[in-house]
Amino acid sequence: MKLTRTAIFFIVTLLLVTTLTGCGGNNAGKTGQAPEQILKVAIGTDINTWDIVQFPDGDARFVWSQIYETLVRLDEDLHLVPGLAESWDSADGGKTWTFHLKEGVKFHDGTDFDAQAVLFSYDKRGYVVEAKTLQLEGIEALDAHTVRFICAKPMPLPTYLTHIAWPVVSPTSIDASGNFTKPIGTGPFQLAQYNKGQEVILERNPNYWGEQQKLDQVIFKIIPDATTRMMALTSGDVDMSIKVPESEVSRLEKDPNLTVHKKTTTFTDFMQFNCTKAPFDDLHVRKAVAYAIDTEGIVKNILQGIGEAARGRPYAPVMMYSSPDLPLYSQDLEQAKKLLAEAGWQDSNNDGVVEKDGQPLTIDLVLTPSWGSRQQKIAEACQAQLAQAGFNARVNQLEGAAAEQAEREGNFDIIMRTGFFVWGPYPHHVKIHHSKNYKSHYSNPEYDALVNKGESEIDEQVKQQTYTAIQKMILEELPAFYLVHEQKIIATRNTVQGYRITAEDPWLNLQGIEIVQK
Repeated sequence: MKLTRTAIFFIVTLLLVTTLTGCGGNNAGKTGQAPEQILKVAIGTDINTWDIVQFPDGDARFVWSQIYETLVRLDEDLHLVPGLAESWDSADGGKTWTFHLKEGVKFHDGTDFDAQAVLFSYDKRGYVVEAKTLQLEGIEALDAHTVRFICAKPMPLPTYLTHIAWPVVSPTSIDASGNFTKPIGTGPFQLAQYNKGQEVILERNPNYWGEQQKLDQVIFKIIPDATTRMMALTSGDVDMSIKVPESEVSRLEKDPNLTVHKKTTTFTDFMQFNCTKAPFDDLHVRKAVAYAIDTEGIVKNILQGIGEAARGRPYAPVMMYSSPDLPLYSQDLEQAKKLLAEAGWQDSNNDGVVEKDGQPLTIDLVLTPSWGSRQQKIAEACQAQLAQAGFNARVNQLEGAAAEQAEREGNFDIIMRTGFFVWGPYPHHVKIHHSKNYKSHYSNPEYDALVNKGESEIDEQVKQQTYTAIQKMILEELPAFYLVHEQKIIATRNTVQGYRITAEDPWLNLQGIEIVQK
């Protein structure tokens, strides 16, 4: 029988429809079932470690926050709330802390979360203990779900235990020889696949103790170049991008398919001086830098109005004990030049650079690997502004090992940093300027005494007064000059519903997110 063209067209169309129906669309399950909920997230750096023996750098911590959990958590407004511990209490003025653990919680491999897992996570193997960030005299299990920490001195221990870099992990994450095998946590997602330098695939933990996630899978795409990350977002190759450059915000906000989420975070960019050698062993020269830098101009012109000019203030406004009434700096080039002159620095040959004893005031602004293109622009702006006051400032980017060696040897002038010793809202950061911290490069017994008092004080009124005094001393003594209180920027496609940005950085909250196709 000879078929007409109409009959042939009808048969081909029927076969095509049947094939498509059988295969389903992208992320679709069987006929009648809802498509899988898969969130694709662009991050800028690879996972440098999965094991608690090392600190997870950069964007690795956003991935860790899905797999691992901590004893204490923070809500969206940075208040302490229960995590894997239901409650806690202290004795001896904060030297001894007892944590009462949640019961019935399982690790991803089905083993029990209990006191032994907490002991494993905070013994000498853990980075936080090995690096002396958390100083403990001992830790003991009172029973299967009660753990007691004995600190070396009174301290606000719960504020330490919110850091995702110091979570509770399963003892089964290492083999009988003590070798790490895989990340096993209690979090809402578990590791399914890791392709180094390319992507991390997480799957929903079906036995999660808390509220179940709506997402079935999260795929972190490792895309180091910021421009490429933005292209992946606008094209729809990813649904979310972490750490959006300030320069991209205005353009992305005009895209009807995207939403840009912003929130002031706990991180502050700053210039740390080497106060142990010339020229910054002289307070006049440190103050000259503070008066030379226009932090308001940096926010407006370099960061497109994203963030808040710190003007020397060491605590972001969202931090605990941040004092609103402080004597802050504004750019005053004449005052900067006057201070340099008082310190013996004069421009004798009219080349724009001041000299002393025949030597020009040449300084290096060292960038460490934690600083990206955003901070590079800040450093270059500082370089130009310092030149107006008479400094010959050079931007010097050093790789990790070289930067660490230069710092250990004290062979630097200024290190550009961001968010150092910052996790959660408690002002742990002030310890960076304590003389016993090898990254301090500043020594002042009065300052040390204030930091020690603030850490151990339990009276909140006295604590506020102490931390206010610390802030004022930093502004006066300038072991560092604080530039910009950062804003956290995350962009999502409008198909991503239910995302709530948090002030905590680095932390990625995916609770309640679902993909809704328009």
